[in-house]
Amino acid sequence: MPMPGMVRFTTPAVPPVAKEVLAGFPEPPGLYLHVPFCTTICPFCPYNKVQYQADLAARYFEALNNEVDLYTSERPAPFGSVYIGGGTPTLCLDELAGILARLDTTGERAIEVLPNHMSEATAHRLTEMGITHVSVGAQSFDRRVLHYLQRPNTLEMNHSALDVAVGTFDCVDVDLIFDVGYQEPDVLMNDLRICFDAGVDQVSTYPLMRFGYTPFGKSSHDRTAEHKVLRAATNLAVEHGFERRSVWTFNRVDGPAYSSITREFYLGLGAGSASYSGRMFTVNHFGLEPYIDTLAAGTLPIARVANLSPLQSAAYYLFWQFYTGTADLERFHLLFGRQHALSVAVRLLAAPGWVRHSSTGVQLQPSGYDRYHDLERWVTYHLIEPLWDELMQEHKPATTPVAIGTSE
Repeated sequence: MPMPGMVRFTTPAVPPVAKEVLAGFPEPPGLYLHVPFCTTICPFCPYNKVQYQADLAARYFEALNNEVDLYTSERPAPFGSVYIGGGTPTLCLDELAGILARLDTTGERAIEVLPNHMSEATAHRLTEMGITHVSVGAQSFDRRVLHYLQRPNTLEMNHSALDVAVGTFDCVDVDLIFDVGYQEPDVLMNDLRICFDAGVDQVSTYPLMRFGYTPFGKSSHDRTAEHKVLRAATNLAVEHGFERRSVWTFNRVDGPAYSSITREFYLGLGAGSASYSGRMFTVNHFGLEPYIDTLAAGTLPIARVANLSPLQSAAYYLFWQFYTGTADLERFHLLFGRQHALSVAVRLLAAPGWVRHSSTGVQLQPSGYDRYHDLERWVTYHLIEPLWDELMQEHKPATTPVAIGTSE
């Protein structure tokens, strides 16, 4: 997501047409598909999701196919990649298979997988669909943490999922959540060891984010403790042949990466998805009924639009490229101009020791990772959460996410 405090988001009287959205992309974008269905809802999850209902899912995928049609009729060229998130995408593999069969992509096809679903049969089905990258939402290998997060997956399911996934897909990522206010640092360290020893390609270690509209609610964060945990995780990763390849992820050295938010340019399809073309940032309706109704009328389901100035676009681009730990200034200059003021500002970060210069750009140093960790949290709470909270109000009572006491 971009920074709403830096740009003006408006509700379009008439949503942009597909040709207008696609015209802003300087090159083939990555494609994001959102599946908003879960069997039950995790109380900490801030993402756009509803409880699964077969009839609602059928109507939703009819609308999603219509959205695909609107874009592919204007852009027959292939997409750079496909990323499928949610929600729980593996609840709807039949519907997704039909959509993927219609999409031409040159890069990876990635999907989020609930450990409960990662059976041999599911893995085979995913490979038949052309899926090459998977992210297994284990969240922890500690029973207390899984209970705290109210997850439906057990330790046994987590281990089984890794056994099935590793060696089957080109890239296997494992998502872990840590909360320094609840768990001891050793819990995350043990979780990481399990993942490293299992032979995965990447581990994503997300600090628990507390959105006010979720049942978990707001809470303060101990930044110093989080910095300490992530630095210890970095040291442990190096000992196991992994490297810190972004603020919150660790990758096997010379191994592949699984990513979504660091795509340079992307087109989002589905309720609650977003698109960034460089010129424009758009956000789809979060409510499934507005999303379905808008597409039934032959119109793109865009609920908010921000037309970006060159400076705003460059700032957004650099913000997410720094998430990867490295900003390629040569690539930045190619896209935004060699004399761009932001490239000068980036070089000034070397003074406090936050970055190190390389031949083509700059790389975050340990103190720089700490500062970005704090900045990303600030952006999340002050800029992203208010926008999502506003759009969450589109949900009708019948499709409102369920309250605390359930899980997923």
